[in-house]
Amino acid sequence: MSTETQEAMEMGTKPVPEHEWLQKLVGEWTVTSEMNMGPDQPKMTSQGKETVVSLGGLWAKGEGTATGPDGSSMQIFYALGYDVSFKEYRGCWLMSMSSHLWKQTGTLSDDGKTMTLDCVGPHMSKDGETANYRDVIELIDENHRTMTSYGQDDNGEWQEFMKATYTRV
Repeated sequence: MSTETQEAMEMGTKPVPEHEWLQKLVGEWTVTSEMNMGPDQPKMTSQGKETVVSLGGLWAKGEGTATGPDGSSMQIFYALGYDVSFKEYRGCWLMSMSSHLWKQTGTLSDDGKTMTLDCVGPHMSKDGETANYRDVIELIDENHRTMTSYGQDDNGEWQEFMKATYTRV
């Protein structure tokens, strides 16, 4: 291998302290979710599994399966990393029940326990419109975490619509 080729290979991004948080997501998880289906509607629950691997210490890449609100099976894929150029956490989600690619940007709390990820996506009840969404990932301990999902209503208030609880297998 030429010196130029070796130098080019070594020029990749090296993990920085912000990447360490992502490694806490790595592993096998069981997932229980509770979804608010709307006013005067009963909450729906879902069971699933998730596998998260590290990509070069820079990304947490997750793949999971769960039951959807209608009982059907769905697949979920995501990547979450820290972008050293933009100095922010960035992620994306896609799932078998939606054609939208959910692109998120986020921040980590000062105590390192909570990540808040914001994005814009399709409005859940107004076809053709978009809405603001927020996922809050909280590390409870090394074997437990939660992710609470919110949508911003027409008054600018954040309304919880889903909470997932993760337990390390």
